[in-house]
Amino acid sequence: MSVPLVDRIPSARHPLWRGLGWALAVGTLGLTVRFLTSGSDGMPGRIVGGDPLFGEGTKGSVGTLTEQVGPNRMVLSYKTIEGTEEDLRLEQVTGRLDEQAGQWRLLSPRARREGGVWVLQAPLDLEVVQAGNGPSLGRGRVEGSGPALRWAGGEWEGLGPLRWESREGATQGVWNLPAGWRREMDGRIRVDHGPVRWQAPPDGGPATLKAMDADRLWATPGFLTGHLEGVKAQLTEGSLQASVADLTPETVTWPGPLSFERNDGWRGEAKSGAAPRPAPGARFQQVDFRGFQARRAGPTGEERLSTEGARWTPAGLRLEGNVIWDQPLDGQRMVLKAPRVLMREAPGAELPDSLPVGHSAAEGQALLTWGRRSLGSPRIVVERATRRWKLQAPVLGRGEDGTFSSGAGEGDPRSWSFDGPVQVNLFSGGNLRGAKLVWEDTVWTLTGRPAAWTRLRERLSGPRIVRRGETVTFPEGLSGTLAAADGDLFLRAEKGQSEAQRITLGGGVECQGQGWRLAAEAVTVTVGADRSVKLIQAQGGVTLRGRLGEGQGEALELEPAGQAVRWQGRVRGKGAGPGW
Repeated sequence: MSVPLVDRIPSARHPLWRGLGWALAVGTLGLTVRFLTSGSDGMPGRIVGGDPLFGEGTKGSVGTLTEQVGPNRMVLSYKTIEGTEEDLRLEQVTGRLDEQAGQWRLLSPRARREGGVWVLQAPLDLEVVQAGNGPSLGRGRVEGSGPALRWAGGEWEGLGPLRWESREGATQGVWNLPAGWRREMDGRIRVDHGPVRWQAPPDGGPATLKAMDADRLWATPGFLTGHLEGVKAQLTEGSLQASVADLTPETVTWPGPLSFERNDGWRGEAKSGAAPRPAPGARFQQVDFRGFQARRAGPTGEERLSTEGARWTPAGLRLEGNVIWDQPLDGQRMVLKAPRVLMREAPGAELPDSLPVGHSAAEGQALLTWGRRSLGSPRIVVERATRRWKLQAPVLGRGEDGTFSSGAGEGDPRSWSFDGPVQVNLFSGGNLRGAKLVWEDTVWTLTGRPAAWTRLRERLSGPRIVRRGETVTFPEGLSGTLAAADGDLFLRAEKGQSEAQRITLGGGVECQGQGWRLAAEAVTVTVGADRSVKLIQAQGGVTLRGRLGEGQGEALELEPAGQAVRWQGRVRGKGAGPGW
């Protein structure tokens, strides 16, 4: 008969149970001690900042650390972790800082926290994106292998130079910040000891604003807004210097007085300046100045330029608002005034294609003056190298002797040519009309089919009229009328000259009065204060026909008022009066 299994178990008081109990207690204690002394690998997701979670010699791999810094939260992901809470070391670190304005991202090979201060090693990569997982505002990098960034209580200090590339929209460009740059609790980037340098992106075509250097800086993440001090900007064909510059989403502004220099020799000052932000993917195409004053030294003296506003572009200068361009000219000044002046220095769409390189155009009823002379035109263009001017019709001119109106013209201060119709009004009385005018110093030359000279009751015309001072010359022939006591006197000659009270005619002269006709080789007509004929003196092969007698002789004098004729020398003919 078999015995049941339960009856074979030793009783509770058997020594076997006491031995098994002691063995279980000793084994449990040993395993606990071994676990505590050897640490634990693979402990991700630890949260630092409350009670200490790390003892001496703690190690781990593949995890994250989270710290709350005021309203912001920092998360660091790592491949390995080692140390204590007071001295903690991470490797292959990827970080994220969430702020109200955006999110910062970082990548570093190593990071260490001592006494609550983080130090991240180079090479360090940074990036900031708009809040809500928006587009990237920019990326930066600290090169090298030493300490790159110190992070304490939400503030950063750059331990190495930072190269930052702004990529979004109107903030595009590359910023270079020296070691010592800081990121403050409010997110601003600050540099107290420069130099700070910004450069336009290398692509996108020519730029007016190419670079800026500054002694001090603060800026928001992405450099969308900010402030610079001790600024020197590099522009196309020159540079400017200003005490401060402000960055806004719409413009880069120099709010106070500034100075500038251009490669073409202009240098001067302005009350303020601004560069509108370009469209995404484009470059800064213009820099605008207010209260622009410039000067330039030349071989004949100093040029001066002033205007209410100026725009500096890759193609040249656009000057607007009460423009005054003052130039030296043979010991005097030549001044161009206009509402707008364009100065082209290079090709570019910023100025009209019709304006060649090296030319300037004054628009909006321009006025050119030198000495007591002036020329006015809706548009005046000058080729600066030769200083030759072109004027758009209609032209209004003024000289020492009178004023004139004409069509288009061109020339230089010594010689001008104007298309017709031309009308010259003289201060001494009288006017000239023609199809073309050449103005040289004090000489007015009109040509036409024909050109005409009119003064009071004197009306003469010819293919070419030259006026110098009070003398009017007809070198290629004339015809016309003079007033006389018995009616108009008609004249025709191969050449002639009107001066003061005398009109001298030569070469086949013909004179015709009321009922008589006179021909001679030379005739001198004397007029009175009322410009009516008082005396006619003829010489050389004189022929007279009509009611005053008929005859031929060497010379005669004829008084229209008294109907008197006095022959001189040998005379053949018949007539009445003492001269026959």
